[in-house]
Amino acid sequence: MEHIHTIGIPRGLMAYREGILWTEFFKQLGFSCVLSPKSDRSILEEGTARAADETCLPFKMYLGHVQRLMGKCDAVFIPREGGYTAREKMCTRYEALPDLISNIFRDEQIPLLTVSYDWYSKTTEENVYLKLAETLGKSRKEGKKAYAYAKKTQDAWYKAKEKRQLLKLESPGNKVLLAGHPYVLHDACMGGELGKMLEKMGVEVLYTDYVNRKNARKKSYDFSGVIPWLINREIIGASLLLKEKADGIVLVSAYPCGPDSLAGDLLVRRIKDLPVLSLTLDAQNGTAGMETRLESFIDIIKYQKAGGYGIKN
Repeated sequence: MEHIHTIGIPRGLMAYREGILWTEFFKQLGFSCVLSPKSDRSILEEGTARAADETCLPFKMYLGHVQRLMGKCDAVFIPREGGYTAREKMCTRYEALPDLISNIFRDEQIPLLTVSYDWYSKTTEENVYLKLAETLGKSRKEGKKAYAYAKKTQDAWYKAKEKRQLLKLESPGNKVLLAGHPYVLHDACMGGELGKMLEKMGVEVLYTDYVNRKNARKKSYDFSGVIPWLINREIIGASLLLKEKADGIVLVSAYPCGPDSLAGDLLVRRIKDLPVLSLTLDAQNGTAGMETRLESFIDIIKYQKAGGYGIKN
């Protein structure tokens, strides 16, 4: 692709999982990157105005982030992510993402930069990025060097998060695991507020996406051999790995996520010896009213740790 100097990255969906890899890869190839602003109500409203009614909350937010990049970059990076194996695939929303964005923004004709993660073609992540480098007019050597650096940078960031979380596990205070998609847990207008609420209550907050992904996926097969969604496998596996250390789990989903509704319900049914709270965020209410539910949940945790009724103080 010619005449690309600045690449826009919407701050939504898989940017919360792969964003470091993307930005470092493009920078190593000599391009500038611009991220859309942190999520707020106005971005959500802009995205909602463009979305069909039944669209999930994170996708509505994503559309708002794409809109905020218009006129600020030469192309917007929208990857097509299907996954790498038939047993660990992505939601169909990710597989169709470039097509959806092209159609929704067809009047604006936003230049898109895309690449495919196709499980059925048996590719590797490195080959995906070598193809992306080629699309941008770079050599295979340049692509390999840029990918290696970007991957190393992202892995180091995650390892630091994992290490910090392991230290939290040794603390004596109450610990609550926030379980959900990274873009739901950390988006400033979605689950990011929940973490802050819990911290104000004096709780150590743990996150499913700060657990080693490979270990989490492997553990998920103890739970189910047929769940097809990669991220839900990581959520389930991380929850199982941490449930002995956590005092409670808060399952956070965004309405109306089909994979979450199934996987979350199965997880709640399976975990019998730990308090679990299910929260569903939507475009109308967001986190409104959630603080009271979290406070009640923390009271339940404290009550159970104290031994329940009949305990003499």
